[in-house]
Amino acid sequence: MRRTLAALVATLALCPIGGRAGEPEPAPAAQPAPAAQPAAQPAPAPAAAAPKLSAKEMLDRMDANNNGYDDMTLDEKLTVIDTTGTKKSYDMTVQQKGDTKRLINFTSGEMKGMATLIEAKDSVYVWLPGFKKVRRVAAHNMNQTLAGSDMSNEDSSITLWSKDWEPKLDKEDETSYWLALTPKAGHDSEYAKVVHRVAKDTFCQMETHYYGKTGEKIKQMINTDPVDWNGSKHWMNKVVTITDARTGHKTILETKSCKANAGLKDDLFTVRQLQWGK
Repeated sequence: MRRTLAALVATLALCPIGGRAGEPEPAPAAQPAPAAQPAAQPAPAPAAAAPKLSAKEMLDRMDANNNGYDDMTLDEKLTVIDTTGTKKSYDMTVQQKGDTKRLINFTSGEMKGMATLIEAKDSVYVWLPGFKKVRRVAAHNMNQTLAGSDMSNEDSSITLWSKDWEPKLDKEDETSYWLALTPKAGHDSEYAKVVHRVAKDTFCQMETHYYGKTGEKIKQMINTDPVDWNGSKHWMNKVVTITDARTGHKTILETKSCKANAGLKDDLFTVRQLQWGK
């Protein structure tokens, strides 16, 4: 039977070394005393782990990334694709100041001249050029679509999720946090739940999934091509694709330029200016 190396070493250790058979083994030479070993040093304490963020802190950071400017002006292209594949495109300018005020002006196509003013989440006005009048969007009409797209008036009015939504960490993976949001008490929404995928490194909002009162998925928003437009470490996705989960109807929003901190005046975001500016 083949012996292992350990067994062979053990056998050799037992065999007499030198001398002839029958002769006693010479006494081993005296060995110097072993040098004193230094005292064992305690192992360094492990570095303290970074404190784990709460779901609220994750959502706050996402909001801060989305609204990381005093004001901003976006030039965007909105493309609506119906269930037959037919496309309609519109150019529009979006101006925002702080985390509440937003003005959307359509600058091309059949929607040219139409504008939407968001003073707050429950204060939305539309300029209708065909009638030359301003109409306030009633609360029960907040789920109506914006220019036939898959964005509702409610979607357009949301600039700060943490104000009206309660977050809970649903799961996380190597690159992302998944936050499940439900409306806070007193906040009326067409959605019973919203789920965000938030990038861990930039806190950029990468996906949003919307669910109705009975748990059915209404639509999803997939964001791609994040860009630090103004070199301020606030990332915004260049392309946003919104798909109706029930019909397949689709909207693509592409940002062509972003200008930040231009000093937009408060009176730009008023009903009077919405009307007089036309």
